[in-house]
Amino acid sequence: MFATICFFVFAAICAISAFALLVSKHPINGAMALVLNMLSLAGIYALVHSTFLGVLQILVYAGAVMMLIVFVIMVLNGAKDTKLPRMDKLGACSVLAVIAGALLLIGAIYNVDLQENVSSINGSVAAVSEHLFDTSSRSGTLMGVGGGYFILFELTGFILLSAMVSAVLLAKRKNPGKDEH
Repeated sequence: MFATICFFVFAAICAISAFALLVSKHPINGAMALVLNMLSLAGIYALVHSTFLGVLQILVYAGAVMMLIVFVIMVLNGAKDTKLPRMDKLGACSVLAVIAGALLLIGAIYNVDLQENVSSINGSVAAVSEHLFDTSSRSGTLMGVGGGYFILFELTGFILLSAMVSAVLLAKRKNPGKDEH
């Protein structure tokens, strides 16, 4: 019963922070709403006895990625005060999509049994890392390598690094309209 109450609290926090991100006018406020959303998702992961995913959610998404987003906003000076329209066509469609998603979520919660299953097998960090970073040669897998997930992990790191370098290069680009002294 306690797990069900906690689930609904985390789900409400997740939905409210997602809506706050949607209507946020300032990029830093939006980033903080996204951090709150990621933390509530980590709480939901902890409720389903997936502590490893919950910790990764906090470290990777709420920590590292959000720090990168705030850094890029600061470098690009995207946090300057600007006037944004309160609601436009895209915003109205987004609100309708959020309402449709909420209705789907309510329907799914209404039709699912949320009882805890204590006999389920919990994974360990060693088992997950062995599967993720398996480099043994197996036939029928990605490039003859075990799951190939380590390649995706390295590719994600490369994409994040290139995004950061691109943001710095965009910030350092000279304005052709301004003359230098």
